[in-house]
Amino acid sequence: MKGWLPLVLALVLPALAAPLPQAYDRLEEALAQVGLANPTQALAALDRAQSLLRQEAEGLPPVIRDAVLNNLEGLRQAVVQRSRADLEARLLLVRHLLGKALYDGFFQANPSEKPAYLSRLARATGLPPSLVQGVQGLGAEEARRRLEAFFLQAMSEDLGKALGAASRPEAYLALARAYARFLVVQDSPQSTLKAQDFIQALAKVSSGEAFRPEVERLRNQVAAWRKALLAPAPKAQASPTPAPAPATSPTAPAPSPTPTALPSPSQSAPTPPADTAQASPPSVETFYTPPWMDRARRRRCAARPTLWATTTTLNCWKP
Repeated sequence: MKGWLPLVLALVLPALAAPLPQAYDRLEEALAQVGLANPTQALAALDRAQSLLRQEAEGLPPVIRDAVLNNLEGLRQAVVQRSRADLEARLLLVRHLLGKALYDGFFQANPSEKPAYLSRLARATGLPPSLVQGVQGLGAEEARRRLEAFFLQAMSEDLGKALGAASRPEAYLALARAYARFLVVQDSPQSTLKAQDFIQALAKVSSGEAFRPEVERLRNQVAAWRKALLAPAPKAQASPTPAPAPATSPTAPAPSPTPTALPSPSQSAPTPPADTAQASPPSVETFYTPPWMDRARRRRCAARPTLWATTTTLNCWKP
């Protein structure tokens, strides 16, 4: 009997893992039960989600898995402390971190697998059906351009809502939503934004500082990013036709000019932001989460608020 055990494990353990689209379905089902109405049900759902991530989410990059696990732990605290705003902000980040993995997987998948990734990406990040339909069948670059343009437009609208918010919790959630969308497309070469830019703005909202200038700057940068993305590619200029040379007596041909070395891709391509998912080696900080998600700092919120120890946040507010 003992001789059969390795064979049984070899057959069973691979079956536990699931491709990312199918794993997302099960995670989505668990996340749908996370709320404040039934804390017992919510905590059990979070247990299932954490187990799924550790055992079955094949194809989920470790950096994203670790960031999602950290946020699931934060969701548990939000449920226990009954913080609705904290709960909503964390769910946004969890879904869009998974959306980042689906977004990258969509461009790497075989044509037959792309619809599965795209449909889950739409559910995770709220893509409109018209965009999903329009992206299907497009080449990779045009599909990327359209999807990125959607996220940038949505980010701009979120930042506008943060600017016009009537309360700090409302501004915080709008800004967290913009940050979550940024995580999906942070690898774009057109982007000059970094995760820390959003973190600084979130910190100012939560600590009671003036935050609108920071948010306005973010919105201007997003607008410049979108403009660069949608700008038409420059047309190559035709070389002028050389004038015919005057007839001369035959001479020895002049030596050909030495060809100029073409720049390498690393020289010609724009340098991606330092915190993109393509950076090597990867780290969880690629998907930086607001410091108010740190439980240790949460306990210090009333004692010594600082710019980065932003646990003077939603759970510390008494709206």
